[in-house]
Order: sequence, then C-alpha cells, then structure tokens
Amino acid sequence: MKKQFICMLLLFFSINALSQQTTTPEPTIKTDLLKKSKNQSTAAWILLGGGFALTSAGIIIGINGVTEEFIGVFTNEKSNTFEVGAGFFYTGLAAMVGSIPLFIASSKNKKKGTAITAAFKYENRKSIQQNSVVRVIYPAVSIKIGL
Repeated sequence: MKKQFICMLLLFFSINALSQQTTTPEPTIKTDLLKKSKNQSTAAWILLGGGFALTSAGIIIGINGVTEEFIGVFTNEKSNTFEVGAGFFYTGLAAMVGSIPLFIASSKNKKKGTAITAAFKYENRKSIQQNSVVRVIYPAVSIKIGL
C-alpha cells in the first residue's frame, strides 16, 4: 500500500511539473522603460543646461576677479572673487560631465522599451488523458525583450 501511495504521489507531481505557471508578467514594462528614459533625458538636459550656466557664470566672475587681482597688485587690496568664479566653473563642469551617463542610460532604456513586443500564440504540452500521453494546445502570451 505504501509503494502504491508513493507512486501515485510521484505521478501527481510529475504531471504538475509539466505545467506552466499561470502568473502573467507585467504588461507595462514597455511604458515603464519609455517613461524612465524620458525622465533620465530630462534630468540630463537639466544638468547640462545648469552646468553650462554655472560654467559661464564662473568664467565671467573669474574674468572679473582677474581684473580685480590685477588692480589689487597696485593698491594692495585682496579679492576672493577669482576663487568664487573657479568654484562655479568647476561645479558647472562637473554637472555637465555628470549628464553624460544619464544620456547614455536614457538611450539604452529607450532601446529596450522599443524592443519589447507582446503577442498571443499557441503552445502545446504533453498531458495524460485516458491512459495515454497526448498534446494539449493552449493559448499563451508571448513577451519578447530584445536586449
């Protein structure tokens, strides 16, 4: 009796092992990737524009600081506007360099988002019916992600 029970359990688990999971993947992967790409692109453009503005302001302040330093040589006055201009310049430069990885990630996410396709297709699996193995055809959702 124990042997029969164990054989029935093994048969039951082997039939279920041939089955496919019924949970469907998220259908919004494409829209999520495209939205993420747009957000990254917007952030990259903001960093690039802000960095350009800071760099330009740093150059203008730095040029003004150089003239004040030149005048300070004759009047013995010290000015720190040159250091402030250099700080603005390097901060803006770092922001512009920081926008490059965001542009790259944005383009990669856009490519992934446009490469995803979904379709319906028919799959078949083996099943035991009336003491024989038959193929059962069932509909399935196919999602193709081109990486």
